[in-house]
Amino acid sequence: MSMDTEKAEKAQLERNANLDGLIKLQKLDSEIARLSEMLDKTLPSEIEELCSSFSNAKEALEKHNQELESIAKIRRDLEATVDDTTASIAKTKQKLTEVKTNVEYRAILSEQENLESKIITIEDRQLELMESAETLIAERNILNSEAEAEERRFQSKKAEKELEITKLKEQLAVLVLDRKQIKQSIEQDVLAQYERVVKSRNGIGISQVLDRTCQGCYQTIQPQLYYQIRTTGNIYQCPHCDRYLYHNEAKNDKTTGLGQNK
Repeated sequence: MSMDTEKAEKAQLERNANLDGLIKLQKLDSEIARLSEMLDKTLPSEIEELCSSFSNAKEALEKHNQELESIAKIRRDLEATVDDTTASIAKTKQKLTEVKTNVEYRAILSEQENLESKIITIEDRQLELMESAETLIAERNILNSEAEAEERRFQSKKAEKELEITKLKEQLAVLVLDRKQIKQSIEQDVLAQYERVVKSRNGIGISQVLDRTCQGCYQTIQPQLYYQIRTTGNIYQCPHCDRYLYHNEAKNDKTTGLGQNK
């Protein structure tokens, strides 16, 4: 084992208490940020998507109901027109008994034929509307079944998401308490600087150094500073991104480092 490695391992054991606290705090802050993202955006978005799917099914059903109601109204209006036209035909028949000339007689007959032709046209239209209504009713029954299934799915998934939200809030509350305790172990000026950097550097206030590279901004650290970070156990900041820096001699450094954001 080289002298530098021995110094580095000793420095890690004797590492500044502020640094240990900051490493723990960063892990907590990252997890708190992840849970907060899920609570504030991810899960509400998933619930909204479920609701949107259910709403679309209801809208399709409502559209068919509106079309059926429109057809029903038109049929009622046509029936009223047939009644009025039938009454008019009865009146023309009555007039036939009162006419005195052939001209009047032919005129009344022509009027009667026109009214009867109008009724035939209306009845054809009524038949078309009845067929359309039958098709819409069959489609509506299918849509109704789909809407009911979508509602059951929505309510079930929504309950699952709400339960997940409750559990995440409980986890978050525990993490917030842990964070409060860890903050007490860090000097106020160091903590204040960490929190300033967290706000300006995508939530990362302390980063590991690997192969002379800050894993927060991926800028190269000067050899002398890198040596001090590795061997003294003192607390230093990255000259490029202001994050606090630490070094870990563990063999799996490259998979355990904090800080992956610029």
